[in-house]
Amino acid sequence: MKSLKLLRLTVPIGLAALTLTVAGSMSTASATTYWSYKNDYEGQCLVSSTASNKVWSDTCDDSLATRNWYWGPDSYTRNFDQTVFRRLVSKANGMCLTTDSETATNAVWMSPCGNAPGQWWSGDGNELNCDIGVGAGQFLRTSDNGAAVYATEYGQSGIDPSRWVWWGAHS
Repeated sequence: MKSLKLLRLTVPIGLAALTLTVAGSMSTASATTYWSYKNDYEGQCLVSSTASNKVWSDTCDDSLATRNWYWGPDSYTRNFDQTVFRRLVSKANGMCLTTDSETATNAVWMSPCGNAPGQWWSGDGNELNCDIGVGAGQFLRTSDNGAAVYATEYGQSGIDPSRWVWWGAHS
């Protein structure tokens, strides 16, 4: 009789614990990994505005949201080299790093994450490479014109190669 009472008490508690364990393991919540990107040439970090669509390089302070980025959940793999591209999202404003292929030196800005072709980036190899679907990729680099950043083909004449190098660190 005593074992039956113990069984009646133990089974509901065990089922409750099992239910909580299964529910917890099925949760989609996960911690976001935030990245900061420091340029090799000037030692400044990639920064986005909290109030506009501006992007630039500035002093590194990883505690500021303007210097923190995360890789969005959507991705695709480029067929010819198997590089994986994702959207690079600013913690400061929730928008995506964006560029185009209008000139040899392309502007970079923040815009709502969506279907824009200039929002697909890869952080492989200490470079930030944007696949804009026109052949050669555009690589993020700093400029000798103050704090500006641009997307250009890698290795343009007269530009120090270390301007294209971005050292990523995550928290």
